[in-house]
Amino acid sequence: MKLMEDGTKFPDEQQFVIHNVKAIIHILAELLKDNTMLKVSFNNGNDVYLTTVISIDEKNLAVHFDISCDEAFNNRLIASQHVAFIKEDGIEIRWVSTKLSMINLVGGNAIKIGLPKSLVRLQRREFYRIDTPIATPVLCQIPVLDGTNTEMSKILELPLVDISVGGVGVMAADPLDPAISIGIVFSDCKMDYPEIGMASLALQVQRIQPMPVKDGSTKHRIGFQYIAPSPGNERLIQLYTYQLERIAKVLK
Repeated sequence: MKLMEDGTKFPDEQQFVIHNVKAIIHILAELLKDNTMLKVSFNNGNDVYLTTVISIDEKNLAVHFDISCDEAFNNRLIASQHVAFIKEDGIEIRWVSTKLSMINLVGGNAIKIGLPKSLVRLQRREFYRIDTPIATPVLCQIPVLDGTNTEMSKILELPLVDISVGGVGVMAADPLDPAISIGIVFSDCKMDYPEIGMASLALQVQRIQPMPVKDGSTKHRIGFQYIAPSPGNERLIQLYTYQLERIAKVLK
């Protein structure tokens, strides 16, 4: 899958994009210190090689990487306009560079890129989703406001089907409420986690998947992303996911 210019694969990864220059330099410095192996992919994924960061030029906002032994390969790399740098193990880090050049350092030639303007730092646990109880579901209360006629405002109550620290999945009956569409943000959505507390969150619709049911009807699985949750709400989410994980382990 080709990465977007900011290194993302999916819309719901936007919250993990880092733009701060000092933070980006710090992340790259960690890669340098640990001699971390990075996968470099270009030419639509047809060319791949492994490299490491060998130095960071903070003054000129540049990063230098070890070079391949294959001169023809290096020429294709330099000529490429879309090069993905990816750390795959553990916490995933990735970005895309569009301008590469060759530079001569004390130890020999190296690949030079401009400091990434943004990169993705993604801990896979952040997208790990755990199923929520079916028999006693937590209801996601979604306020649907009508700005022209307040009497037409309503609250949708949709059962959770899964949860992660990045978002939730809910199920809705057919026909789907017309207020729900990709990209729409709902504010002050309530979820009462048993024995933990009530979270109030802004949720953005990321995906809608129709799901046929055995009786011939259709339901809609809706994926929401949290928008800037407060530290207090993040703690409630984490506590609930940990609770579900403990229950799942006991059932196994």
